Amino acid sequence: MKRILIFFMCLSVVVLPCFAESDTFEITEAITQSTITVPTEKITEPTTEPTTQKTESTTEKTAPVVEKEEEVEEVIEDNSQPRLMVVSYEIEDGFISPEEAKILTITLKNMHSKKQVSNIKLSVSEDSDEIRPTGMGTKYVDSIGANKYYTWSVELKAVHTATIGEHKLSFSCEYEDRNGSGYNADDTLRIEVRQPALLEFDGAKLPVKVVQEDTVTVNINLMNTGKAPLYNCKVDFKIDGLDSGGSSFVGEIAPQENATASANLRVDSELIGKVTGTIIITYEDSFGEKFEIKKDVETKIEKKVIKAEKQEEKEKKNPLWWLFLLGGLLLGGGLGFGIPFFINSNKQRKKDEERL
Repeated sequence: MKRILIFFMCLSVVVLPCFAESDTFEITEAITQSTITVPTEKITEPTTEPTTQKTESTTEKTAPVVEKEEEVEEVIEDNSQPRLMVVSYEIEDGFISPEEAKILTITLKNMHSKKQVSNIKLSVSEDSDEIRPTGMGTKYVDSIGANKYYTWSVELKAVHTATIGEHKLSFSCEYEDRNGSGYNADDTLRIEVRQPALLEFDGAKLPVKVVQEDTVTVNINLMNTGKAPLYNCKVDFKIDGLDSGGSSFVGEIAPQENATASANLRVDSELIGKVTGTIIITYEDSFGEKFEIKKDVETKIEKKVIKAEKQEEKEKKNPLWWLFLLGGLLLGGGLGFGIPFFINSNKQRKKDEERL
């Protein structure tokens, strides 16, 4: 009996592990063929080295999550309005006159730093219609880039009845942004209408020669050839060796009228020879704008000669003057005596002949 028990015990020891290995193999094969992944956790001993490795692996797993958050950004649309503005304008000579045509130059700027404006229409006009564009007064522009400039030159003409003074021109522009949204912009341009200040002159010259300490009179004729009065007209003399004593003031000259500016120039007592200078004519228009005309002049200053010096100079030129004087007296006396004597002799001879 004991032998039988020992036999069964040995048999269990040998046979049972075999059944266990067979079951494990079947389970492993089933797991391999299945699509379900069963996570396994590696159990390690609680040492400092494995803990460090676990921390590093955790960091590597969270890094991709951060990158995905950065890639997903919300796009903000710019709905701001682009501005097209006049930054400067000017007209030739600063004004326009009746019946005159001049170029008006207008400079625009797209004030937006990112957006382009396109399909642009520019126009200019004046309410009183006294200043008119010579053409249509409009201009089409395809586009103006962000923060860019555009210059438009348009010719204007003032009618002959245009009012003297300041006129207000209306400037407008229509444009669109890249989304096709339309916008308008208006500005006021101030243009002055003036009659031109026109002045002509003559007589602005000096004698060829002047003498020391003499006084030279200069008369300059000023003529207003324009259609507006001229104001504060005067003449100044800036000439070496000639002193005018101040400006020659004329004042106002009416349209199509003339006036004379006179000056007495005192010649210097020390300078000799050629001298140069400038005659300056200044005047103002109705708006207070000053105008200036310059004329270069020259003359020659000669030394002043005293009478005694003149006599000495003559004697030096003719050292035998007394001989000529004596000869003249003798010749005159001889003729004065000889001619009457000759006439009387002829008369006496004729009387003697008649007696015979």
